[in-house]
Amino acid sequence: MKVQILQENLNKGLTIASRSISAKAQLPVLANVLLKTDKNRLQISATNLENGVSLWLGAKIEKDGETTIPARILSEIVSSLPAGKIDLEVTENSLSFSSGGYTAKLNGISASEFPKQPTYSTENLFSIPAEKLLLAIGQVAFSAATDEGRPVLTGVLIKIKGKELSMVATDGYRLSLRRMELDALVKEEVSVILPAKTLLEVARIIAEEKGQNGQVSLGYTKEQNQVVFVFPDLELYSRVIEGEFPDFEKIIPETNNSKISIDRESFNRAVKIVSVFARESANIVKLEAEDGVLKMSANSPQVGENTNNLEVKLEGEKTEIAFNFRFLQAFLNAVTAPEIIIETNGSLSPCVFKESGNNDFLHIIMPVRLQTE
Repeated sequence: MKVQILQENLNKGLTIASRSISAKAQLPVLANVLLKTDKNRLQISATNLENGVSLWLGAKIEKDGETTIPARILSEIVSSLPAGKIDLEVTENSLSFSSGGYTAKLNGISASEFPKQPTYSTENLFSIPAEKLLLAIGQVAFSAATDEGRPVLTGVLIKIKGKELSMVATDGYRLSLRRMELDALVKEEVSVILPAKTLLEVARIIAEEKGQNGQVSLGYTKEQNQVVFVFPDLELYSRVIEGEFPDFEKIIPETNNSKISIDRESFNRAVKIVSVFARESANIVKLEAEDGVLKMSANSPQVGENTNNLEVKLEGEKTEIAFNFRFLQAFLNAVTAPEIIIETNGSLSPCVFKESGNNDFLHIIMPVRLQTE
């Protein structure tokens, strides 16, 4: 293999690929990136067996070939080089490269030992607007569990039926549900659980490539139990998580006793202030709504006590309920609407949070039992 490529392009490609490499690779080759010529482009691939990525960079290809090179070392060197052209040449399983007055040679592992990449049919792909997908991931993935004790809860359930795609995540204390309408009918119904980490990487790629791609294609292969996200010049693969996702429909309250409408910015500011006191008291924030006023309070023997009175619109009964303020902050960071809706069914029932005027997204937080109850 003999290739000439710009340092900035190679550095960007290696940065993306390196995120799919495990810090503790099970096999030596899994700590490597695959470098491979593909027509007039250089292909870079990486995998940790759970997910993987392949991307293609524009390059001058003088001779075809392939090899795998330790990702960390190669990335460190390339990122330290000045902008300009880099010449790469593979002899057997060694990669020689030169840039300006700098030359180096790295030992690699045969490309034949690198895991085979999943295959997919373009006929089974369907497209999602990139901005829609980015928003949906941001509103759902944060609710997935980080504790590996129950693997299904570390994932996001993706259900596709007809022209509707639903994404759901829960860690047992909160739940996020986002629905979106697809541009075209999907022939086969899909229901898979993907690692939240995979979707966060998808979101990161969309954000990094903003303005360069309007659509992201998504496909699922039952035979390989893999989902693929296809971007221009990049493909991201992920295994699905085996197991049964909780029946989230049963968790969503169908009615409410109280409905509170509140300005998002005011609510967010109040949560930040009251959290200073709540941090020293098990993170608990108490909310009391009555006569058009929402009183938020927290107290700590070490710090003191704090109360915020916010003007709200209250429909139904007065309510008193408590939450972990971190869950409130996470929800508020995921929404942008000027007004928030809070629906309660008593101090111990799941509480629904929504954006006013948006029925495609809802968030549920389990309240905290107060000692007085």
